[in-house]
Amino acid sequence: MNDTALIGLSLASVVLLGLIHVLADMFRWKKWQLPQKYWLSFADGISISYVFLGLLPKIVEGTAYLPDTLGRTADILKDNPFLPLLIGLVTFYGLERLVEKPGSANGAHAGHEATGLRVTIHLASYTVYKAVIGYLIVQMENPVSMAVFVVSMAVHFLVVDYRMMDIHKGVYQRFGRWVLTLAILIGWIVGVLTLISPTSVTLLLAFVAGGIVLVVLEEEFSREHPSSFPAFVAAVAIYLTAQIAI
Repeated sequence: MNDTALIGLSLASVVLLGLIHVLADMFRWKKWQLPQKYWLSFADGISISYVFLGLLPKIVEGTAYLPDTLGRTADILKDNPFLPLLIGLVTFYGLERLVEKPGSANGAHAGHEATGLRVTIHLASYTVYKAVIGYLIVQMENPVSMAVFVVSMAVHFLVVDYRMMDIHKGVYQRFGRWVLTLAILIGWIVGVLTLISPTSVTLLLAFVAGGIVLVVLEEEFSREHPSSFPAFVAAVAIYLTAQIAI
């Protein structure tokens, strides 16, 4: 596939991911009589499977070939290839704690709508997160890898949208979802116009992986939102089967 076709495919992918945010309210599947614990756990299973089976092998491969010009940093990352993933997880964990209301029990968001500075910081963090994802889509040179990445991100976005609407309610519905949609597009435009090193792409992938892991852990171990282990396992099994088939 030539470069023009790849760019067109990446644009279509970005539009698809953007539509998930724009149409977020339609995916409140309670309206379709599908209990949230099943579809949320299924989506989490797909997301975490992609991290372990799709992203982590790429991260290990990428860190193995870091240039010596990075000096001591290259040695540290070669010995600790998942360090950026850990940094991403810790960063998003800190941001999640930031949006909690002071004194809220067990970190629950139920019944609260974060306001002011907490909303701004939370949306800003996810704006950067979505822009990075939009950028990474352009950097993929294999249509199959791009398709797997986009489908996995689409499922992950459903969970993110659910969380954002649950935490920020009307704020996210009115303009938050549009900000995240625009962020994906901006990331894609930057990716088309600029080129960064494979090293940077590897580090960005690891950071995104950390964010995905945090979101999955938050949802699956939340006392506020029930989860379904069978749905989670079913998603993992389906993803594993598809990965082997591909």
